[in-house]
Amino acid sequence: MLHRLSDAEREAMVRDGYVVRERVFDLDECAAITAACESLVDDLVAHRRAERKRYHIGSYTFDPDWLSGVTIKWEGDSDVVHGIEPFAHINEPLKEWAVDPRFVDPAVDFIGEDDLNLFTEKLNLKRPLVGGVNPWHQDYPYWDGFADEPGHKVTAMLFLDESSLDNGTLQVLPGSHVRGKARTRADKDPFGNLELDPSEAEGKRPVPVEVPAGSVVWFGPFLIHKSEPNTSNAERRSLLYTYQPARCRTSYEMYKQQQKAHRQRKNADA
Repeated sequence: MLHRLSDAEREAMVRDGYVVRERVFDLDECAAITAACESLVDDLVAHRRAERKRYHIGSYTFDPDWLSGVTIKWEGDSDVVHGIEPFAHINEPLKEWAVDPRFVDPAVDFIGEDDLNLFTEKLNLKRPLVGGVNPWHQDYPYWDGFADEPGHKVTAMLFLDESSLDNGTLQVLPGSHVRGKARTRADKDPFGNLELDPSEAEGKRPVPVEVPAGSVVWFGPFLIHKSEPNTSNAERRSLLYTYQPARCRTSYEMYKQQQKAHRQRKNADA
C-alpha cells in the first residue's frame, strides 16, 4: 500500500483527528471527477419531480427520491443544489474513483483494518455567492442508531476546487475527536438536534483547511467541523467518500432493507 500514512501523519491523526495531503489528484483528474459530479447533478435535477415534497429540517432542505435511493439537499427553496447523497449505486465513474488507493490506503490507517468498503458518498456544493452554511457538527450523531459500527468510519474529502475561507472551505477543531460524542442541540427538530450544541465550540479557534484543488483531508466521525457560506465568485465543490470495515452494510443496502421491511409491514396491514 504505497499511500499509507507516514509516521508524522499518524501522529497528526492521533493528536488532531485529521490528516491533510495537498495535490493528491492532479488538475486533469480533478476536471474528470468534477465533470462526473456535474453530470450527476444535471441528471438528478432534470428528472426530479416538480411536485416532490421538500423537508426543511435543521439547517438543510431535503428532497428524498425513494425510487433512486438518492437524497438531494437544496439551497432552501431555490433550485440550486447544496448536496447529494448517496450516489455510487447510480454513477459508475464516481463509484470507481472510490476505490482509488490514494483515498483508501490512508483510510486503512484510520480504521485500523485492511479490508474496507464504502459506507456512503456525498457531493457537497457551494455555488458562488449562494452556497450555504454547514453548521458545527460531528458525523457520528447522524450515523448512530442507523449505521453498523458508527464510530468505526473515516471520511476522505476531496477538494475539487481551490478552497479558502472566502468560498466556504472546511473548518475543524483540532483534537476535538478525543472526547468522543459531544453535546448536541437540545431541541425537538428531528435533524437539527444532531448539530453541535453552540456552547461546545464557544471560545475555540477553528482551523480552516485552505488548500489547492486536488487536495484530500481524512477525518473520523468525532472530529468537530463546519463550513461557512461561499461569499466569493468561485466554486467550492467537494467529493466525500466514507469508508468502514467490509463487514458493515453500506448506507444504500440499509436503505433498501428498510424499504423492503416497510413494504412488508404495509402489505401485512392491508
